[in-house]
Amino acid sequence: MGKASSAKKIARAEKAVLASGPTERRQLGYPSAVALVIVLGLALVVFARATRDAEASPTLQDHWHAAYGVWDCVTESFLTPFQSEFDPEGIHSHQDGLIHIHPFTSSVTGKEARIGVFLNAMGASLSDSGLELPGGANLDSGVTCNGEEAIMQVIRWENAFIGGEPTNIFTENLEDVRFLNDREAYTIARAPAGADIPLPTSINNLEGVLGGRSGPGIDPPNTTNVPGPQDFGVELD
Repeated sequence: MGKASSAKKIARAEKAVLASGPTERRQLGYPSAVALVIVLGLALVVFARATRDAEASPTLQDHWHAAYGVWDCVTESFLTPFQSEFDPEGIHSHQDGLIHIHPFTSSVTGKEARIGVFLNAMGASLSDSGLELPGGANLDSGVTCNGEEAIMQVIRWENAFIGGEPTNIFTENLEDVRFLNDREAYTIARAPAGADIPLPTSINNLEGVLGGRSGPGIDPPNTTNVPGPQDFGVELD
């Protein structure tokens, strides 16, 4: 009886192992499959974002142009265009009042193509407190124009040839303002909030570079005899 009973117990144990084995394996396999799906999903998201950022305009193949100017409410005029031709990254100027945007490296493509990259090439810098000009002169915010305190701001027109009301008015993080498309216009201004700030006078030069035509709202003022850094008491080398 003892041997028979033991044999029966062994047989029952073997059946239990055979019955439970696949289920346990399935229970172990399900979490592994879920984890694999999550890992693959995250990898696809990272890849998609990297691809999107790499392909965002401007790309290494783009060559854009934007008109720009620096408007000062104290003199109610534009300063002369920046004179530097330093070009470390492909976002620069040829002393023509235009920003030439054709990135040399991916570090300044897409969302990294910003006003600050251009200003760095020009030897200038911009913040809420003012604009440091090439040569060391400064346009400081906080001065009074028409009885109001002036602030630093960047005015953007999506299409320089259409003009009209500005597309955007930026009053903070000014060097982070992005270049978004060809034929834009930017006025960097020291002026009170809400002041009427004109389009840059270099729109005529933008026409010449692009072979474009004038559009409604374009009537550039006279560009002669506008003040430059020397007019602020700074002697340039």
